[in-house]
Order: sequence, then C-alpha cells, then structure tokens
Amino acid sequence: MKRRDEVGRVRLALTQRGWLFLVASVTAFAWAYAAGLPELLYVGVLLAALPIAAVIYVWTGRPTLGVNRTFTPHLFEAGRSANVSLRLSNLRTRSTRRAQWWDSVPWGTGRTTPAPLPALRPRGTRFASRGNGVTVEYELRPPRRGIFPIGPLGVDLADPFGMARTWQLLGEPQQVIVTPEVVPLADTGLAASIGDGEARLVQRKGGGDEDDTMTREYRPGDAMRRVHWRASARYGDLMVRQEEHRSLPEARVIIDTRRDSYADAWGQQDDTAESPAFEWAIRMLASVTVHLRRAGFVVSIDETAPTQLPQLSRRRQRTWNDEEFLIGLAGVQLSDGDAPAASSMKPGPVIAILGMPDDATVHWVARQRRSGELGIVFLVRAVTAMESLDTSFHLPIAPALTEYLADAGWLVVPVRDDDDHGAAWEAVVVESGRSRTGG
Repeated sequence: MKRRDEVGRVRLALTQRGWLFLVASVTAFAWAYAAGLPELLYVGVLLAALPIAAVIYVWTGRPTLGVNRTFTPHLFEAGRSANVSLRLSNLRTRSTRRAQWWDSVPWGTGRTTPAPLPALRPRGTRFASRGNGVTVEYELRPPRRGIFPIGPLGVDLADPFGMARTWQLLGEPQQVIVTPEVVPLADTGLAASIGDGEARLVQRKGGGDEDDTMTREYRPGDAMRRVHWRASARYGDLMVRQEEHRSLPEARVIIDTRRDSYADAWGQQDDTAESPAFEWAIRMLASVTVHLRRAGFVVSIDETAPTQLPQLSRRRQRTWNDEEFLIGLAGVQLSDGDAPAASSMKPGPVIAILGMPDDATVHWVARQRRSGELGIVFLVRAVTAMESLDTSFHLPIAPALTEYLADAGWLVVPVRDDDDHGAAWEAVVVESGRSRTGG
C-alpha cells in the first residue's frame, strides 16, 4: 500500500526497449570512431533521439486529475461484491493523453487490473468544460472485515513506441468500512431450544375489564376490521382494538476477544485476517445478534476483554439498527487485556462464542448463565496445517474444557474456523433435542 507522501509524485523510467536503443546508440558512436565510418554517427544520433523524445513526450503529457470516488453500497460486507465509481476530471488547461489507470486496494496485488483511460479535453479557464471528465468503474470484493483505505489512483502513461513511461498516484485515499458477513440462521434454532415462553413476545394485561384494556375510541383512518363491536355497543361510539402492549424478551451474547484464546493470531500475511478463528467468531456474533434482534429480542453483548463495542440501553435498542451494530464490529480487534472481574448476569438465554480460553475466562463465562436459563457456547478452533492437507484428520476440542462447561449446564457446540455458521446454529437444535430425550 502506497504512503501518503507518494501521492502526486511522478516516476519516470525507460522501458527495456528504450534502454536497448540507447545501448545501440552508444555502440554506433563507438564503431563510428573506431572504424572511421561517419555514417554511423547519424545512426547513433537517430537511435538516441527516439528514447529522448519518448521521455519528453511522457513527461510533458503527465496528467493532473481530480478524483472522486463513490461506493455502492456505501457500506461493504466481507465477501460480497460492491461497485466503486470514480469521476476523473482534467484539471489542466491542455488535453491529456491516453493512459492506463488502476486503483490502490489493500488486498492481493495491491491494485486493481489496469484499464484504459481516454484522453480528456482541457478544463476551461473558469469552469469545467464538456469532455474534460470521465467516469470509470470497477468491482471490489473485500475478503475480510475492517476499515481500509481505497486509493490513491494510479495512472500509467507510455509513449506510442513503448520506450518510456511515467506513473503517478493521484487523489487521496478514501476510507471504507467493511462489516462482517451476516449469515442467515434458521428461525427454529433458538426457539426450539428454549420453548415457547422466552422466544415469543409477552403480552401485558392490566387490571379491570378486558374490553377496557383492549379498546379505544375510533380515529379517522382506523381500519374497519379493527372495530370492537361489543365495546362499541356498550359505549354507543365506535371502539377499535388497540395495539397490544408487549415487552421484548432478553438475550445475551458473549464474545471472546482475548488474543491468548486464539492460537492462530500470529504469523499471518498483510492481506489475511489476524486470526481466522477470531473472524469466524465475529461472523457468528454478527449473525446471531442480527437474528435475535429480528426475532424480537433485546440483545446485550459482553466481551471477555476490555469493552470495544458500545453498550446500548434497553430504551436505545428500540431505535438501534443493524447497520450501526455491524459498523462497530468492523473495528473490533483482539485484545491483550484481562477478562472481566465482575459478573453482569441478566435474565434470558446466553450464547457464548469462545476460542480456546484460559481457565480464568472459562470460569467467568461459566458463571454467566442463570439457573434454569439456556446457555449455548460455541468453541472455535483454528484448523491446523495437517487438517488442511488431510480432511480426514481432525483434532478434538480439549475434553476437559467441554466437560467443565457441560457440567455447568451449558450446551457445548465445538466448531472449526472453516465450518459453516448456519450448520453450527442448526446443531444447537440437534444437541438440545438429544439432551431433552436423554440421547
């Protein structure tokens, strides 16, 4: 990725063909003097003039462009395609020449595939003129979540004979937010585990006559199907059924953000995730939280290390959208901090997404489930090199860890960092069904 101080800097170089012409020119001069053939001097001058003219051509033709990027959608999701549109405008009062453009990206080779940039007309003395700008587009597929710079724009200009070229970086980088992938989860996953009482909205009924608490006076615009005829006959005016007052059930998600819990959190390349196992955990956190909120739950999130995600009150959650939450997840990183010392137990089911935590973290997590409430823990393990080469080879999750959590009343679901999130969620139904039948 290019540094900011390189933006605007022009680099000039001869191509291999240009250097061959210069070498041939020097050779012609040497033979002219050695062999006493003045005709070779003219050949040497001609051979030298071509690359020199090419250098002048590309140097004087270097463009000065205004760069403006727009992203569709404005928020990227890891693994999903997005469109980047660049509006390039000529800022000089002379025409530009045909060139090649590419955009800097923080993945793969560090740049997009070069594409033709047409010649642009000069800018007017006071205003932009027609034809002095062009819009180019490309598709971007971020491989992982995070906050990344896109740009600057690279422009390559070569002479028609391919003897010299210039390249430069134009425009400032623009930050993009890449949120974790949200995997659709089965609707029956949690409801099948905890029964009807917690997964559904709970109606509150006040005292007094039921008709009084369920009706109100008719207002213009109310649908006739909501008219409560018995109450209307009693009061002599049209009465309609009012919205039922509902309270939202609560759920809690715990995410393991301690670096020591992920053995693969080192030795990664710049274009890969810091820890594939941790990225699996973040995707599961995003998927579970969005799934529960859409099912009507008030969701609170706790971390096993110092808090990075904002804590939202129950009142604010009613206006909290998924986008705000996913943006916060884009910047979550592994932490070297210690596990929380205090417990913040709340009513409702608890879903924990852990790596391979130490004893202190395991004991803290085990105490977060209230007696009688459902507790689900996903234990995420990184795939080893041996497993990646031989798919039939599998290392088990530490038995002592799973037994301890199971004895504490948790439903343990071991997963690997290459497992499907939807399948892991559906495993909750299978395991809970076995526990109820004693299988």
